[in-house]
Amino acid sequence: MYPFLVLVGLALALSILLQALDELIPFRAPIALTRTVAVVVGAGLAWMIGYSAFSAFGQELRAEWMHPVMTGLVLIAIGEFVRSLVSALAHRAVEPPAETAPVPRAARVQ
Repeated sequence: MYPFLVLVGLALALSILLQALDELIPFRAPIALTRTVAVVVGAGLAWMIGYSAFSAFGQELRAEWMHPVMTGLVLIAIGEFVRSLVSALAHRAVEPPAETAPVPRAARVQ
């Protein structure tokens, strides 16, 4: 249970850190680029603290370099999953999803 809590805690912390960085950067980058940078930051974080999600669960990978890289990938995936799950649970049925922009009145079909 503790390795899972550590994994989810790190994923949420990394997700919040990347969301704050996204707000601070003055330009918009493509989503694919931001996700790639997020995986690199996650792998760097895992390498810096010496954490491997796979070793924590008793799994070994073929090479040692794969542990931080795959842990970074898993951290980003779990962070995105938990964030979208919470937003889906918090969504009210009568409101449009938070990700969609409101349609201008002139563009609505009457």
